[in-house]
Amino acid sequence: MLARLRCQARALAALAVLAVCALIFLPGAAHAQSQARGAEQGRVVIAFLPLPDVFTVEEGAEPPPAEGPVLDRLDLISQLSLGLSSAAQGSYDAMQALLDIGQGTRVSLATYEPRRPPELQLGRSARGGWQIDGWDLARLRAAGAPAELTPGLLGSLVPGGIAYAGVSGRGQREAIAAADMQGAIASVSLGRAADIAARTGALLATYRVVVAGLPTGKAGNIAVRQLVEARRPSDLLIVMQTPPLTGRAQLLPTGVAGLAGGIGALTSSTTHLQGIVAGIDVLPTVLQRVGVRVPDTVKGQPIRVEGARDAVALTSLADRLRVVLPRRLAGFWTFLGGWLILLLVALLVSERGGRRWAMRVGALGVFWLPTVAFLNAVLRPSRLVELLLMAVLALGLGALTDRLVRFPRAPAVPALAALILATIDLALGSPLIIRSVLGPNPLFGSRFYGIGNELESALAALLLVALAALLHGRGRSLRAVATFAGGGAALALVIGAGRLGADVGGVITVLGGAAVAALLMLPGGVTKRALTVAIAAPVLGLAALAAIDLAGGGDSHFTRTVLRADGSGALWDIVARRYELAGRQAIRGFMPVVTLVAGLSIAVAIRRRGMILAPVGGDPAWRAGLFGIVGVGVAGALFNDSGPVLLLFATFIGACLVTYLRGDARLSAAADG
Repeated sequence: MLARLRCQARALAALAVLAVCALIFLPGAAHAQSQARGAEQGRVVIAFLPLPDVFTVEEGAEPPPAEGPVLDRLDLISQLSLGLSSAAQGSYDAMQALLDIGQGTRVSLATYEPRRPPELQLGRSARGGWQIDGWDLARLRAAGAPAELTPGLLGSLVPGGIAYAGVSGRGQREAIAAADMQGAIASVSLGRAADIAARTGALLATYRVVVAGLPTGKAGNIAVRQLVEARRPSDLLIVMQTPPLTGRAQLLPTGVAGLAGGIGALTSSTTHLQGIVAGIDVLPTVLQRVGVRVPDTVKGQPIRVEGARDAVALTSLADRLRVVLPRRLAGFWTFLGGWLILLLVALLVSERGGRRWAMRVGALGVFWLPTVAFLNAVLRPSRLVELLLMAVLALGLGALTDRLVRFPRAPAVPALAALILATIDLALGSPLIIRSVLGPNPLFGSRFYGIGNELESALAALLLVALAALLHGRGRSLRAVATFAGGGAALALVIGAGRLGADVGGVITVLGGAAVAALLMLPGGVTKRALTVAIAAPVLGLAALAAIDLAGGGDSHFTRTVLRADGSGALWDIVARRYELAGRQAIRGFMPVVTLVAGLSIAVAIRRRGMILAPVGGDPAWRAGLFGIVGVGVAGALFNDSGPVLLLFATFIGACLVTYLRGDARLSAAADG
C-alpha cells in the first residue's frame, strides 16, 4: 500500500513539473510559432514596368502601341499569369489611373471638376518624411465627384502603410499608388536601377506591401526576373506597365505570380472577360492577400486565374479593341455612301421604281448591319475590307431579302437574325459583341461584356420592327398585346440579366418601347388601367431582374452597384453620376442639333402617321411598332448615361422603317398610273 502511494506521489510530482514547464516554455514557443506564421503571411509587391514616355508625336503619325513591348517581355517569364488591365473609365489620364489603383473605385473623368487631376509628384514633407505633393487638391477633387472616392485608401488600409522603391533621376509617378489618404508614404528607397529588386526586398522585410517603380529597358526585365525569383510561396507579385503619359485609351499589360489556380490568364468579376482585369481590381487583390477586409465602397473585384496563358490572344484582342471606335463612325458613313450610290444607279435604270427599290434595299441593309458587324468581329479584317463589308454586304443582303420576302414582311428577317445572334453571343460571354463596332468596347473601361448603349437601343428597336412585320394584317387583339409585351419581357431579360447583357438601363429602354406598342394594340383602346400597367412595367422589370440576379449569382454591375449600394446616399450618387454623364453627352459637339432633328422627326412621324402607314393600310401592328420605337428612344434617353445617343439610334432605325414602308413598289405604280 505504501509503495503504491509513493508511486502515485512520484507521478503527481512529474505532472506538476511538466505543468510548470508548460507554463514557462509554451507561451514562448507559441509566440515563436505565431511570429513564424506572421513571417509566412502574404506580402505583396506591386511593380510598375515603364516604357520611355512619349510626350510628342510627329504630325500625322500614330504613337506605338503600348501593349506590345511590355506584354512580350512579361511573356518571357513563365511564372507569370498574363492579362491586360483596363486603366480608366472613359477618357484616359495617367495620374488618374494610378489614383484609381489606390482607391479601388473609379468614375468617368467627365464627372470630375476639374476634369483632369492635379500634377502629383513625390516630395519631402515638412516633417522630413515622404509625401505626394498636390494630394490635397486630388482629395478635394474626388470629394466633389458623384461617388464615394477615397484616394490613398489602399495605403491607409494596409497595416503599417506601403513603402516605395524607385530609381533616382527619373519621374516617380508610380509612388502615387503607395500613398495613404493623407498622401504620405511609409518609407521610400531611391537608388540605382541595378539594385531596385534588392531594395524592394529590403523594404519587404519590414512592410507588408511595397510599390516599385522599375527601370525601363533591359534593366527592367532583369528586375522583374529578380523579383520573381525572390518571391516566397505566400507572396504575391503584380507587375503592370506604368500608365504612360498619353491621351490614348490604354490596356496595360499585367503579369501576376502567386495567385491560386496556377499559371494562366487573368480575369475578375469586374470584367468577366478572360485576359482582362481592371486597375481597380488591384486593391481588393492586395487586401485579400494581406488579410484585410475590403470596404463595401470598393467596386473592384479580386483578380483570379481563369483559362490558358496566351499572350498572342491578348495582343490580338488589344489590336481589335483599338480599332473598334475609329471604325464605328467610318463604317456608318461608308454604308450611307454605298446607299447613295445604289440610289443613283437605280435612278438611272428606273426613276420611280428604282427609287422605291433603293429605299427598301437601303433600309433592309440598315437592319442587317448588326449581323454584318458580328461577322466582322469573327473575321477581324483590315480597315478597308471591314468598311466595304459594312456597305456592300449589308446592302447585298438587303437586296436579297427584298427579292425573296414579300413586302412588308422582309424587315422581320434581318431583325430576327440580329436578335438571335446577339442572344447566342451573350450566352457565350459576348465574345463577338465586344469585338464588333456596335459593342461596348472594353478599351474604355465602362463595360467589359454584355450590351452597350448603342446596341441596346438598336436591338430594342429591331425587336419592334420584327414583331410589327410578323403581326401585319392580324389587327388589334389581346394576343397581339401579349406578343409585344412578351417579346419585350424576353429581350429585357436577355439585355438585363447579369450573366447575359448585364445592362440594367436596357431593361427600362426595352420595356418602355414594348409597353407603348402593347398599349396601341389593345382592342378597346388605351384605358387608365392599361396605362398604369404600362408605366409600371419598367419598374416591375427591374424588380424581376433584381430577383433573377440575386438568385442566380450573376454578380452583375447592377447587383454590385445598385442592389448592394450602401444606403440612399450611394444610390443617389449612382443616379447623379448617370444624369451628369447624360447631360454632358447632350451638350457635346453637334449633339444639340442632331437631338433637335430627332425630336422634329418624331413630331413629323406623329403628325403624318396616316401618310407614312398608307402602304400598309394604317395597319395597327406597324403603327404600334413605329411608335414603340419612339418609346425606346425616349426611355433610353431618360434612363441611360448616354442620354440622347439612344434617342438618335432609335430614331434612325425608325426613319429606316418609314423609308422601307414608303418604298412600296405599289406607290410607284400608282404614281405612274
